[in-house]
Amino acid sequence: MTPTIISKEHLPLNNKLRKPRVEKMHRDRINSSIEQLKCLLAPEFFKQQPESKLEKADILEMTLNFMQHHSSSSHAVNQAFSRCIREIVHFLSKDGMKTESQRRLLKHFQKLQTSCEQNRRESVLPDQNTFKEMNINKSSIWRPW
Repeated sequence: MTPTIISKEHLPLNNKLRKPRVEKMHRDRINSSIEQLKCLLAPEFFKQQPESKLEKADILEMTLNFMQHHSSSSHAVNQAFSRCIREIVHFLSKDGMKTESQRRLLKHFQKLQTSCEQNRRESVLPDQNTFKEMNINKSSIWRPW
């Protein structure tokens, strides 16, 4: 095997030939991901725009709206769960623990409470005002015409 020496003159030409292929692969990846989003959220799309042809921007906007709606629902569920755990810990702590099983149960719920509080602090969900400031209208899709 002999080492191949690449001259500096051939390098720019090689890059010029490679760039369109790399960009096409990049566009293909984007298009594939958008198509996957469309397939995953097809029922949601047809609820909002049953007869219209969806453009890529439409799919991305509707996906964002869907994610915002479901993340706020998930946040509400997590808050309710945390409140329930706090009430259980409060109830179990009220009276003196009489049995070992009651102490283990209280310890278990205290660990859950701690983990719920940590998750709540770590999860930073944007509030609705953030989206209003960004001029995102959830009720309809923006069209330039």
